[in-house]
Amino acid sequence: MSCGGSDKNKVNCMECGIRKDSLFKDLDDEEIVLAESHIDLQRQCKPGEYVISEQHQAKSSYILASGCVILGTYLEDGSRQIFQLALPGDVIGFGVNKDNGYFAQAISDVKVCVMSNTSLDNLVKNHSAVAMRLIENLAKSNSSYQQYLLSLGRKDARQALAYLIMDVTERLKKQVPGCSLDKSEGCFFPLNQEAMADTLGITKVHVSRVISQFKKEGLIECSHKKLKVLNQEKLGEIGNYAASI
Repeated sequence: MSCGGSDKNKVNCMECGIRKDSLFKDLDDEEIVLAESHIDLQRQCKPGEYVISEQHQAKSSYILASGCVILGTYLEDGSRQIFQLALPGDVIGFGVNKDNGYFAQAISDVKVCVMSNTSLDNLVKNHSAVAMRLIENLAKSNSSYQQYLLSLGRKDARQALAYLIMDVTERLKKQVPGCSLDKSEGCFFPLNQEAMADTLGITKVHVSRVISQFKKEGLIECSHKKLKVLNQEKLGEIGNYAASI
């Protein structure tokens, strides 16, 4: 099911909670107003709804204003392969000129700002700061995808899951307003065990087993969709994770 409601009147880039981490980070107030005029609408999605489906041609780009979205594809046997997690500030769908070849699905309540590819192209041409932020965003996505391939090809399940947990928690800390890994109750962790399994290409049972091991070793705590890394140094060592990546 595709996302439902939308409301142009609710777009307010000036007061947006992710302004400092978005494409418009380096724009002044006057430029922000101009950039906002390029946004067609803001769309709201519920968990399970699709921002982008594999079957439709992409004519727009989406700036994730809040919530979490998974990008992936369905294989011939009906299984799902996830290759990216999008967080607030990330851009989805840019540069796709024909059938998407992947889906983007909300896994929490989500708001996306929708821009036609033509509008975004014009904005990039007229604002070098936006162009640079878009390049940074794409480079970050490329780096994340490279690490994902490495996890599938060279790391065992324990190493791959340690890397995934570290990467997601570090990104949440940087990109989700109000999320702090120092909170005693932990931070909202958007990927359930099924999603982690579909990301790493292993079974849900295997994920559950490794998570239980991590908990017994005092590396993590998790409950009620929240996760806290208790020993970042050790977990990062297991996953060969460098926060600067």
